Amino acid sequence: MAKMNNTTSTALEHTNSPDKAPGQHSILRLTRPAIVVACLYLLFIGLDMLIHGHDALFYAHIGPRFALHILHGAPGYDGQFYYQIARDPLHAAPFIDHPAYRYQRIVYPLLVAALSLGQAGLIPYMLVLINFLSIVLGTEIIARLLMKQKLSPWFSLAFGLYFGQATAFIFDTTEPLTYFFVCLGLFFIIRQRQRLTAAAICMGLAVLSRETAILFPLGYIALYLYQKRWQDVFRLFLLSVAPIIAWYIVIGLLFRTNSLSSAPSFALIPFEGLFVFSNNPLRFLLLIGFMLIPALVSGFLLMKEVLQRRWKSASWLIWLFNFVLVTNMSHLSYVELVSAGRLSTGLILAMLFHGLYTRKLTILWACQIYVLTFPAYTLGILLFNPGWFH
Repeated sequence: MAKMNNTTSTALEHTNSPDKAPGQHSILRLTRPAIVVACLYLLFIGLDMLIHGHDALFYAHIGPRFALHILHGAPGYDGQFYYQIARDPLHAAPFIDHPAYRYQRIVYPLLVAALSLGQAGLIPYMLVLINFLSIVLGTEIIARLLMKQKLSPWFSLAFGLYFGQATAFIFDTTEPLTYFFVCLGLFFIIRQRQRLTAAAICMGLAVLSRETAILFPLGYIALYLYQKRWQDVFRLFLLSVAPIIAWYIVIGLLFRTNSLSSAPSFALIPFEGLFVFSNNPLRFLLLIGFMLIPALVSGFLLMKEVLQRRWKSASWLIWLFNFVLVTNMSHLSYVELVSAGRLSTGLILAMLFHGLYTRKLTILWACQIYVLTFPAYTLGILLFNPGWFH
């Protein structure tokens, strides 16, 4: 009977797949979430360049304080540090605020350096291109996972059109590449019949791109420990967690400091960091709309899963871990929408993942609240004072 069900399921996948609908025009087959996301991001950056006169190097946000060692100069933003590492991986430390902290996210700048082929002029374009492709391909992977579960691929727009992805895109930071690797790891676990080794390698690359991605393999490690799957625990730990531990040791020896010491501390009270800005009406209003309301919706549904006894899964644990991360962020992470948004990307992915894994339409529809943040953010950047949305 199990064999018959598997055969029937496979047949249904081929019959109902939107990619292979009979008689569908080729143009309509191209209308898919990833293509829509790609077009919107190209339109966004194209209009930003046209309206504000920006070039590719602008999105690294290089400030004179670190690039030119001007003590009281503008500090710029994090993308400049990945730009400097990509230019000269071995000698970038003098141009970085906290070298040990920035070097721990090594995959993104090294990939940029490799694809730039030693041409410094190509680096600004590669910083933008890699993040663009990461967002588009990550959206495509989620869409395919949704179709695997017989769900609409359009739910994947919540990942591609979250404003945190847009901020990382125009600030050259590591999150798009990080969560592309996470998406790829989830694809290997769900779609490719538990190819755990490949999934663990992808998760390891994600963690080496941004340390907060470790919450995804930790969710599976916790589940496998509960299920006493010792071999899978060891494999996942060895390939996805051990590399970042080893890299921290290397960085500590090179720079003679603890790379984690520069990270902002977490707040003890949920959303305490957000309410620090209650005396700044504009900033507080933006944080409520972009961060607080969506997070409260996520938290409500998270707890509802507990009441309905749907919490004994890796997907729920990953969702919980990311929710705690977002709600207990330091007030320093709320200083800019950029930092708050990009740090929260894992929560959106985790929520989507649990929704598609459990096939809960309520959760998948609720995720679409994050789609609304994209037009609000991009129009704010293009038409109003960009500084308000940074």
